Amino acid sequence: MQAQEGNPIIFIPGLMGSMGNDIIEGTGNWSFGTARWVYDPLVKQLEEAGYVVNENLFICYYDWRKKNSSIVEAYLKPMIREVKEKHPNKKIDLICHSMGGIVARTYIQSIDYQFDINRLVMIGTPNKGTIAAYYLWSTGRLLPSKKGRSFFNLIARGYMWILLRLMKVSFGLENLKEIHEIFPSVGELIPTGGYGSILCYENGNGKWQRVPRDYMRYENHFLNELNNNLFLLSHRINDVYCIVGYNFSTAEYLMIDRDKLFQEYEEIILDPVETLDGDGTVAVKSAEIEGLQHYYIEANHRRIVDGCFSYIKDIYGFKTAEGLQESVESEDITLHIIFTGKPNIIIYREKSADIELNEGQINTHYSYIYEKFPEEHKWIIIQNIPKGVYSIKVDNYQPKNLHLMVMSENLKELDTEQEIKAHQKDYIYKFEIY
Repeated sequence: MQAQEGNPIIFIPGLMGSMGNDIIEGTGNWSFGTARWVYDPLVKQLEEAGYVVNENLFICYYDWRKKNSSIVEAYLKPMIREVKEKHPNKKIDLICHSMGGIVARTYIQSIDYQFDINRLVMIGTPNKGTIAAYYLWSTGRLLPSKKGRSFFNLIARGYMWILLRLMKVSFGLENLKEIHEIFPSVGELIPTGGYGSILCYENGNGKWQRVPRDYMRYENHFLNELNNNLFLLSHRINDVYCIVGYNFSTAEYLMIDRDKLFQEYEEIILDPVETLDGDGTVAVKSAEIEGLQHYYIEANHRRIVDGCFSYIKDIYGFKTAEGLQESVESEDITLHIIFTGKPNIIIYREKSADIELNEGQINTHYSYIYEKFPEEHKWIIIQNIPKGVYSIKVDNYQPKNLHLMVMSENLKELDTEQEIKAHQKDYIYKFEIY
């Protein structure tokens, strides 16, 4: 494939899409971490179209816990300077997934903008926020799902479980202040005024009654201001595109306890109310920006990344090359095993040992990711795991207890943390993937 001679591209991943020493000391240089299966296909597609990583295609990794303005200062601006040094006579294109689009907008709409961006492509960007962010910000817990979990939900759950354990903080209202301090970025992703009402209750007639926004405990002043100045976006760069996913069950509202709210002014969230107008994470109405160019794709928040490449081809005018991927791959089921310590683990399916972890080495015929974190925290992700009933056998040879959590998109029962006692052998935990 001939090298592209157009503008260089900076790709900005989304929340939980970067990992490195800046986020968790000891995890090494920047990478996509456990999100590599999300972003590697798009990078490969761009390479097949003629781009070369670190020549005219750059990845802007960042500490997604921080506020967007801090991310721009610490990561995006230095990356832009680096790209301009290599390409002094060209403007830059930004292709962004999810929160990456908010990072890009923060720079473009800021007073420090240098008019060096030519094109902005936002893929599943929550321009009006997400219900999941409000739920976490208000309850200190991750949003439950009525219809299974998405890959990104599992990634978020896994990273937060590890980070909070490392910081000796647990989920819940009692640690809400600490969670706000650790993850200020989440507060900048809660739904804006433009999203509309997010709280509702059942009125007794089988219908939902929306609650005025005045009753919300939290407002997103940052994103409200960004959206109030949207004219800057279209005035400062030539082309802005929103790629929007749909037809996946997505939280649209939060059902609350009516009596607690109106009698005691207490916000007690009961359950999410879901819609198919979204990608499983971001609602359609949040990913859209009125007056801009939109592409719509039936894909979830993970598959929209590689599935949207046919639209990127249209935007850039790439010629179709033999073997260039265009279609959305079918969604696979992943199995996540997160644990502490140095156990030996065998995972059985129908009495067959499918996955073995022995003295830190994995033996399996499945594709997998194996990430290690400080204080002996480890995370194994298995791809294309079959449905069925599984048993995990754990041998703990250490003189201390270890903790283990099993997650999957289609786990029959909600994941629960298991504790294996010191020197305990033949610990068995059973679960079913449907």
